[in-house]
Amino acid sequence: MEWSTRPGRADQPFGSWADDLAAAFVRLEPRRVAEEPFQGAISRADAAPIQVSLVSATQHTVVRLASHISGSTDDLCFINLQIEGLGRTRQRDHEQTCAPGDLAIADTTEPFEIANCHSFKLFCFAVPRRMLPSGLFDRPQLYLSRTEIGRALSKTLAGYAEICLADHRGSMTSAAVGAHVVDLIAHAPAVLGDMSAERVHVPVLLSMMMDHIERHSEDPELGAAALATKFRCSERYVHRLFARTDRSVNERVNERRIAACARVLVDPKSAYKTIAEIAFAAGFRDISHFNRLFKRSHGLAPREFRRASNAP
Repeated sequence: MEWSTRPGRADQPFGSWADDLAAAFVRLEPRRVAEEPFQGAISRADAAPIQVSLVSATQHTVVRLASHISGSTDDLCFINLQIEGLGRTRQRDHEQTCAPGDLAIADTTEPFEIANCHSFKLFCFAVPRRMLPSGLFDRPQLYLSRTEIGRALSKTLAGYAEICLADHRGSMTSAAVGAHVVDLIAHAPAVLGDMSAERVHVPVLLSMMMDHIERHSEDPELGAAALATKFRCSERYVHRLFARTDRSVNERVNERRIAACARVLVDPKSAYKTIAEIAFAAGFRDISHFNRLFKRSHGLAPREFRRASNAP
Protein backbone atom coordinates (compact mmCIF):
# COMPACT_ATOMS: atom_id res chain seq x y z
CA MET A 1 0.00 0.00 0.00
CA GLU A 2 1.14 3.54 -0.69
CA TRP A 3 0.31 7.04 0.53
CA SER A 4 1.57 10.35 -0.81
CA THR A 5 0.90 13.82 0.58
CA ARG A 6 1.56 17.31 -0.67
CA PRO A 7 0.67 20.58 1.07
CA GLY A 8 -2.97 21.66 0.95
CA ARG A 9 -4.38 24.94 2.18
CA ALA A 10 -2.29 27.37 4.21
CA ASP A 11 -4.22 26.39 7.33
CA GLN A 12 -3.60 22.70 6.60
CA PRO A 13 0.16 22.54 5.88
CA PHE A 14 0.28 18.74 6.14
CA GLY A 15 -2.67 18.00 3.87
CA SER A 16 -3.83 14.44 4.53
CA TRP A 17 -0.58 13.40 6.25
CA ALA A 18 -2.16 12.81 9.68
CA ASP A 19 -4.74 10.49 8.11
CA ASP A 20 -2.05 8.80 6.02
CA LEU A 21 0.01 8.15 9.14
CA ALA A 22 -3.02 6.72 10.93
CA ALA A 23 -3.80 4.44 8.00
CA ALA A 24 -0.20 3.25 7.67
CA PHE A 25 0.72 3.12 11.37
CA VAL A 26 -1.25 4.50 14.34
CA ARG A 27 -2.81 7.87 15.15
CA LEU A 28 -0.04 10.49 15.27
CA GLU A 29 0.01 14.28 15.22
CA PRO A 30 2.38 15.96 12.75
CA ARG A 31 3.90 19.28 13.78
CA ARG A 32 5.86 21.89 11.89
CA VAL A 33 9.53 22.58 12.52
CA ALA A 34 9.83 25.06 9.61
CA GLU A 35 7.63 27.07 7.26
CA GLU A 36 8.76 25.20 4.17
CA PRO A 37 6.15 23.30 2.08
CA PHE A 38 5.62 19.74 3.25
CA GLN A 39 5.79 16.58 1.18
CA GLY A 40 5.74 12.96 2.34
CA ALA A 41 5.28 9.42 1.07
CA ILE A 42 4.81 5.99 2.65
CA SER A 43 5.10 2.54 1.09
CA ARG A 44 4.01 -0.39 3.28
CA ALA A 45 4.13 -4.17 2.94
CA ASP A 46 2.86 -6.93 5.18
CA ALA A 47 5.49 -9.42 6.30
CA ALA A 48 3.61 -11.35 8.96
CA PRO A 49 4.00 -11.05 11.89
CA ILE A 50 5.19 -7.49 11.17
CA GLN A 51 4.69 -4.65 8.72
CA VAL A 52 7.55 -2.99 6.87
CA SER A 53 7.35 0.59 5.60
CA LEU A 54 9.53 3.06 3.79
CA VAL A 55 8.87 6.64 4.89
CA SER A 56 10.33 9.68 3.13
CA ALA A 57 9.33 13.25 3.94
CA THR A 58 10.48 16.79 4.39
CA GLN A 59 11.34 17.99 7.88
CA HIS A 60 8.67 17.72 10.58
CA THR A 61 7.88 16.15 13.96
CA VAL A 62 5.29 13.51 14.79
CA VAL A 63 3.88 13.09 18.30
CA ARG A 64 2.01 10.21 19.88
CA LEU A 65 -0.29 11.75 22.49
CA ALA A 66 -2.04 10.26 25.52
CA SER A 67 -5.36 11.06 23.84
CA HIS A 68 -4.35 8.89 20.87
CA ILE A 69 -3.48 6.00 23.17
CA SER A 70 -6.62 6.14 25.29
CA GLY A 71 -8.81 5.29 22.31
CA SER A 72 -6.46 2.75 20.77
CA THR A 73 -6.03 -1.01 21.02
CA ASP A 74 -2.70 -0.96 19.20
CA ASP A 75 0.15 -2.82 20.86
CA LEU A 76 2.96 -2.06 18.46
CA CYS A 77 6.54 -0.93 18.61
CA PHE A 78 8.12 1.02 15.81
CA ILE A 79 11.73 0.13 15.17
CA ASN A 80 12.98 2.81 12.81
CA LEU A 81 16.11 2.32 10.72
CA GLN A 82 17.39 5.72 9.61
CA ILE A 83 18.43 5.77 5.95
CA GLU A 84 18.87 9.49 5.27
CA GLY A 85 18.86 12.57 7.51
CA LEU A 86 18.97 12.69 11.31
CA GLY A 87 16.11 11.59 13.55
CA ARG A 88 15.58 12.24 17.25
CA THR A 89 13.26 9.93 19.21
CA ARG A 90 12.08 10.88 22.70
CA GLN A 91 10.07 8.64 25.01
CA ARG A 92 9.76 8.83 28.79
CA ASP A 93 13.12 10.26 29.93
CA HIS A 94 15.05 8.63 27.11
CA GLU A 95 16.31 10.29 23.91
CA GLN A 96 18.26 8.92 20.97
CA THR A 97 19.51 10.79 17.91
CA CYS A 98 19.94 8.52 14.90
CA ALA A 99 22.36 8.94 12.03
CA PRO A 100 21.93 6.85 8.87
CA GLY A 101 22.28 3.20 9.81
CA ASP A 102 21.07 3.59 13.42
CA LEU A 103 17.94 2.11 15.01
CA ALA A 104 15.45 3.81 17.33
CA ILE A 105 12.51 2.29 19.19
CA ALA A 106 9.12 3.94 19.81
CA ASP A 107 6.55 2.09 21.91
CA THR A 108 3.05 3.09 20.75
CA THR A 109 1.52 2.21 24.13
CA GLU A 110 3.17 5.32 25.63
CA PRO A 111 3.55 8.92 24.39
CA PHE A 112 6.57 9.69 22.23
CA GLU A 113 7.99 12.27 19.84
CA ILE A 114 10.00 11.66 16.67
CA ALA A 115 11.64 14.76 15.20
CA ASN A 116 13.39 15.08 11.85
CA CYS A 117 14.81 18.57 11.34
CA HIS A 118 15.84 17.83 7.74
CA SER A 119 14.35 15.85 4.89
CA PHE A 120 14.70 12.18 5.73
CA LYS A 121 14.12 8.59 4.74
CA LEU A 122 13.72 5.60 7.04
CA PHE A 123 12.50 2.02 7.17
CA CYS A 124 9.90 1.40 9.86
CA PHE A 125 9.38 -2.10 11.23
CA ALA A 126 6.05 -2.26 13.09
CA VAL A 127 6.42 -5.19 15.49
CA PRO A 128 3.89 -6.45 18.07
CA ARG A 129 5.28 -5.46 21.46
CA ARG A 130 4.89 -8.96 22.89
CA MET A 131 7.37 -10.33 20.35
CA LEU A 132 10.26 -8.22 21.64
CA PRO A 133 12.22 -8.89 24.85
CA SER A 134 11.38 -6.49 27.65
CA GLY A 135 15.05 -5.59 28.05
CA LEU A 136 14.98 -3.99 24.62
CA PHE A 137 12.95 -1.08 26.02
CA ASP A 138 15.39 -0.28 28.82
CA ARG A 139 16.98 2.89 27.45
CA PRO A 140 18.33 1.26 24.27
CA GLN A 141 21.22 2.97 22.48
CA LEU A 142 21.16 1.24 19.11
CA TYR A 143 23.95 3.10 17.32
CA LEU A 144 24.57 0.47 14.66
CA SER A 145 26.51 2.89 12.46
CA ARG A 146 29.39 3.13 14.94
CA THR A 147 30.76 -0.42 14.70
CA GLU A 148 31.57 -2.75 11.83
CA ILE A 149 29.33 -5.53 13.06
CA GLY A 150 26.56 -2.98 13.74
CA ARG A 151 26.82 -1.66 10.19
CA ALA A 152 26.57 -5.22 8.90
CA LEU A 153 23.38 -5.71 10.91
CA SER A 154 22.00 -2.41 9.61
CA LYS A 155 22.63 -3.46 5.99
CA THR A 156 20.99 -6.81 6.65
CA LEU A 157 17.83 -5.18 8.02
CA ALA A 158 17.73 -2.71 5.13
CA GLY A 159 18.12 -5.55 2.66
CA TYR A 160 15.24 -7.44 4.22
CA ALA A 161 13.06 -4.32 4.13
CA GLU A 162 13.79 -3.90 0.43
CA ILE A 163 12.84 -7.53 -0.22
CA CYS A 164 9.50 -7.13 1.55
CA LEU A 165 8.62 -3.87 -0.20
CA ALA A 166 9.51 -5.34 -3.60
CA ASP A 167 7.41 -8.47 -2.96
CA HIS A 168 4.04 -7.01 -3.90
CA ARG A 169 2.38 -10.45 -3.92
CA GLY A 170 2.97 -10.98 -0.22
CA SER A 171 4.55 -14.38 -0.77
CA MET A 172 5.99 -16.81 1.75
CA THR A 173 9.32 -15.03 1.28
CA SER A 174 8.02 -11.92 3.04
CA ALA A 175 6.56 -13.98 5.89
CA ALA A 176 9.89 -15.73 6.45
CA VAL A 177 11.74 -12.43 6.28
CA GLY A 178 9.36 -10.83 8.79
CA ALA A 179 10.05 -13.48 11.42
CA HIS A 180 13.77 -13.19 10.82
CA VAL A 181 13.70 -9.38 11.14
CA VAL A 182 12.15 -9.72 14.60
CA ASP A 183 14.95 -12.06 15.62
CA LEU A 184 17.59 -9.66 14.32
CA ILE A 185 16.06 -6.68 16.14
CA ALA A 186 15.68 -8.62 19.39
CA HIS A 187 19.39 -9.41 19.42
CA ALA A 188 20.65 -6.00 18.26
CA PRO A 189 21.85 -4.98 21.76
CA ALA A 190 23.89 -8.19 22.03
CA VAL A 191 25.38 -7.61 18.58
CA LEU A 192 26.48 -4.14 19.66
CA GLY A 193 27.82 -5.29 23.02
CA ASP A 194 31.45 -5.99 23.77
CA MET A 195 31.36 -9.65 22.84
CA SER A 196 32.79 -11.93 20.19
CA ALA A 197 30.62 -12.88 17.25
CA GLU A 198 30.54 -16.48 18.49
CA ARG A 199 28.30 -15.35 21.37
CA VAL A 200 25.78 -13.70 19.05
CA HIS A 201 22.59 -15.70 18.47
CA VAL A 202 23.34 -18.15 15.62
CA PRO A 203 20.47 -17.21 13.21
CA VAL A 204 21.37 -13.54 13.58
CA LEU A 205 25.06 -14.00 12.77
CA LEU A 206 24.38 -16.48 9.96
CA SER A 207 21.90 -14.07 8.39
CA MET A 208 24.42 -11.24 8.53
CA MET A 209 27.08 -13.40 6.88
CA MET A 210 24.73 -14.53 4.12
CA ASP A 211 23.70 -10.94 3.48
CA HIS A 212 27.37 -9.96 3.23
CA ILE A 213 27.86 -12.66 0.60
CA GLU A 214 24.85 -11.36 -1.34
CA ARG A 215 26.31 -7.87 -1.42
CA HIS A 216 30.01 -8.65 -1.91
CA SER A 217 30.23 -11.87 -3.93
CA GLU A 218 32.40 -10.08 -6.53
CA ASP A 219 35.22 -9.78 -3.98
CA PRO A 220 37.79 -12.41 -5.03
CA GLU A 221 38.95 -12.69 -1.40
CA LEU A 222 35.48 -13.56 -0.11
CA GLY A 223 35.38 -16.88 1.72
CA ALA A 224 35.33 -18.38 5.19
CA ALA A 225 38.55 -16.62 6.20
CA ALA A 226 37.26 -13.20 5.11
CA LEU A 227 33.95 -13.74 6.93
CA ALA A 228 35.80 -14.79 10.08
CA THR A 229 37.87 -11.60 9.99
CA LYS A 230 34.90 -9.33 9.33
CA PHE A 231 32.64 -10.84 11.98
CA ARG A 232 35.33 -11.45 14.60
CA CYS A 233 35.12 -15.20 14.93
CA SER A 234 37.15 -18.23 13.95
CA GLU A 235 37.15 -19.68 10.44
CA ARG A 236 36.14 -23.00 11.96
CA TYR A 237 33.08 -21.34 13.50
CA VAL A 238 32.07 -19.92 10.10
CA HIS A 239 32.12 -23.43 8.62
CA ARG A 240 30.05 -24.69 11.57
CA LEU A 241 27.43 -22.02 10.92
CA PHE A 242 27.11 -22.84 7.24
CA ALA A 243 26.93 -26.55 8.02
CA ARG A 244 23.42 -25.70 9.29
CA THR A 245 22.42 -24.68 5.76
CA ASP A 246 22.24 -26.61 2.51
CA ARG A 247 25.43 -25.04 1.11
CA SER A 248 28.99 -24.45 2.26
CA VAL A 249 30.50 -20.96 2.28
CA ASN A 250 32.29 -21.52 -1.03
CA GLU A 251 29.20 -23.04 -2.63
CA ARG A 252 27.07 -20.07 -1.64
CA VAL A 253 29.68 -17.56 -2.85
CA ASN A 254 30.10 -19.36 -6.17
CA GLU A 255 26.33 -19.63 -6.60
CA ARG A 256 26.01 -15.84 -6.33
CA ARG A 257 28.91 -15.32 -8.74
CA ILE A 258 27.49 -17.76 -11.31
CA ALA A 259 24.10 -16.03 -11.12
CA ALA A 260 25.76 -12.65 -11.67
CA CYS A 261 27.65 -13.99 -14.69
CA ALA A 262 24.50 -15.50 -16.19
CA ARG A 263 22.74 -12.12 -16.00
CA VAL A 264 25.59 -10.46 -17.87
CA LEU A 265 25.82 -13.20 -20.49
CA VAL A 266 22.17 -12.77 -21.53
CA ASP A 267 22.40 -8.98 -21.61
CA PRO A 268 22.83 -7.77 -25.23
CA LYS A 269 24.46 -4.60 -23.92
CA SER A 270 27.34 -6.73 -22.59
CA ALA A 271 27.96 -8.62 -25.84
CA TYR A 272 31.34 -6.91 -26.21
CA LYS A 273 32.63 -8.38 -22.93
CA THR A 274 34.70 -11.55 -23.08
CA ILE A 275 33.85 -14.59 -20.97
CA ALA A 276 37.02 -14.05 -18.95
CA GLU A 277 36.16 -10.40 -18.27
CA ILE A 278 32.72 -11.39 -17.00
CA ALA A 279 34.10 -14.15 -14.79
CA PHE A 280 36.84 -12.00 -13.27
CA ALA A 281 34.42 -9.12 -12.62
CA ALA A 282 32.18 -11.55 -10.71
CA GLY A 283 35.04 -12.56 -8.42
CA PHE A 284 36.47 -15.67 -10.11
CA ARG A 285 40.22 -15.98 -10.47
CA ASP A 286 40.45 -19.18 -12.50
CA ILE A 287 38.59 -19.26 -15.83
CA SER A 288 38.74 -23.06 -16.05
CA HIS A 289 37.18 -23.36 -12.59
CA PHE A 290 34.50 -20.88 -13.62
CA ASN A 291 33.69 -22.83 -16.82
CA ARG A 292 33.28 -26.08 -14.85
CA LEU A 293 31.02 -24.50 -12.24
CA PHE A 294 28.91 -22.70 -14.83
CA LYS A 295 28.34 -25.84 -16.90
CA ARG A 296 27.46 -27.81 -13.77
CA SER A 297 24.89 -25.14 -12.87
CA HIS A 298 23.35 -24.43 -16.30
CA GLY A 299 24.14 -27.53 -18.36
CA LEU A 300 25.99 -25.43 -20.92
CA ALA A 301 29.40 -23.84 -21.11
CA PRO A 302 29.31 -20.04 -20.74
CA ARG A 303 29.92 -19.46 -24.44
CA GLU A 304 27.16 -21.90 -25.44
CA PHE A 305 24.83 -20.36 -22.84
CA ARG A 306 25.42 -16.88 -24.27
CA ARG A 307 24.86 -18.08 -27.84
CA ALA A 308 21.63 -19.90 -26.95
CA SER A 309 20.29 -16.97 -24.91
CA ASN A 310 20.89 -14.42 -27.64
CA ALA A 311 19.79 -16.53 -30.61
CA PRO A 312 17.05 -14.85 -32.70
